[in-house]
Amino acid sequence: MQNKHFKAQNHINNLIEQDYYKNLISLRNTASCACDAYFQNLGAPKVDLYMIAKSVSSPMGKGSYSEPIPFNLGDQHVFLVDSAQFGMEPLVQRAYKMVYCYLPSFRGEDSDYRHLNQFYHCEAELRGDLYGAISTAESLVKSVLADVLIAFDKNKYKFENSNFDSIESIINKDFIKLTFDQGVKILKSKGLGSLIESHSYGRVITTRGEMELSKYVNSGKIPFWLTHYDRDAVPFYQKPAQNSNQVLNADLIFPSIKGSFGGEVLGLGQRQNSKEEMLESMKRQGIKDVNSYDWYLSMRERKDYQSTSGFGLGIERLLAWTLNLESIIDTAIYPVLKEEKVYY
Repeated sequence: MQNKHFKAQNHINNLIEQDYYKNLISLRNTASCACDAYFQNLGAPKVDLYMIAKSVSSPMGKGSYSEPIPFNLGDQHVFLVDSAQFGMEPLVQRAYKMVYCYLPSFRGEDSDYRHLNQFYHCEAELRGDLYGAISTAESLVKSVLADVLIAFDKNKYKFENSNFDSIESIINKDFIKLTFDQGVKILKSKGLGSLIESHSYGRVITTRGEMELSKYVNSGKIPFWLTHYDRDAVPFYQKPAQNSNQVLNADLIFPSIKGSFGGEVLGLGQRQNSKEEMLESMKRQGIKDVNSYDWYLSMRERKDYQSTSGFGLGIERLLAWTLNLESIIDTAIYPVLKEEKVYY
C-alpha cells in the first residue's frame, strides 16, 4: 500500500507548504483535547510517565510481532517504553481509581501501513474488570469521534477524503461483543478458515481476517469487540478466563469503509491478580527474564492489591480510519520508520 502524503525526502517542505499537514495538525489537536476532556470529566488525572524502562509489556505475547527497542544506559540494559501500562498500574491501587496518559510508544518491528516505530497511544488504567474497561474505552472512542465531527462542522479542518459521514451512525450504536471462538466460527462458515493461523501457542486471526470478519458484524459499518483470545497468544499479564486457556481481553475492530484503514484500533485487558497464575503464564510462554518483572509480580502480594484493567487507543490508527486512508504513516506529523533515513 502506498503512502498518499508522506514523502520522506521532501517531508519538511511538505509540512511547511501543504494544506493537508496544516489540517492534520488541527485534527490531531482535536483528538488530543477530546481525550483530555473525556478523562478530566471522569475525574481521572493525566499522568506524566517514564519513557525508559527495564521491562517491556506489550510485545510479550507470542501472537504479537511487536519488538522492543533496547539500548544501554550506562551499565544498564533498558528499553524505550512500548506501552505506558506498567507505569499506570501502581497509580490506581490507592491514589486514584483511574488514570490516563497521551504519550508516544516505541516498537522495533518493521514499519508498514499498520505499524510505526513511534506512535501515539491514549492509554488508561482503572480499577475493575474487563467489562468496566470496555465501557470506558467505548465511550472514549465515541467521544473523540463526536468531537472530531463537531470540529469538522465548524470548518476547523478540511480533507479531500474522510469517513466523517459515517461517524454519526457509529457514535449512536452499541458495539457488539463477539468472542474469539465466535469470530473463528463465522470465518470458517464463510470459507475463510485460511485467515486463522494455528500455532503451538494458540490461534491468531490475521489482519485480513479481522477485516473480513467486520463485514459480517453490524452490516459491516460499526466497530465491534473481539474478546477472549487464546491465552498464550497474548501477553502474560492478561487474566485467564473461566476457560483457563483463554483470557479476559478485547480488541476493538473497525470495519474498512470505502477502502479505508480497518482492523484493530484499541487493545484492552483485565490484569492478572495472582502472582502464581502470572508465573504460570510466563512459563507457558517461555519468558526467561522473569527477574525483570519482580516488582510487577510483588505488587500482587500486597494485602491491599486491587484488580485493574486497562487499554491503549492507537491515535494514528483511529485517524487513518477517520480520514479514509490506507496507511497510518500519513497520519503522523513526523513518522519514525526504521526503513527510512531520518530527515529531521
